[in-house]
Amino acid sequence: MKKPKPQTYEAEVAGHKVRVTVPDDTREDDLFDAIRENLSPQAVAAIVAYLQPAKTKNKAVNHELNWFAEALTELVGGLEMQGRLAEEVGL
Repeated sequence: MKKPKPQTYEAEVAGHKVRVTVPDDTREDDLFDAIRENLSPQAVAAIVAYLQPAKTKNKAVNHELNWFAEALTELVGGLEMQGRLAEEVGL
């Protein structure tokens, strides 16, 4: 049986167009499992607090940062809980 070809998308890196493999869902699950196992909810909330205002010159990177901050916010129980946890640690 032939292995299915992974999905890819085109991205620009240092002015060059490259093909990037789309990660499968299990890799995303592994990432968030690792975050849950290694970081406290307060640490995750602090990371989100620093990510939220982050802006770059690259629209795609800004979108990715926003996605990650939103995903981490959901991981700790939503925006209200993220705010409470960040405040708890002095942010």
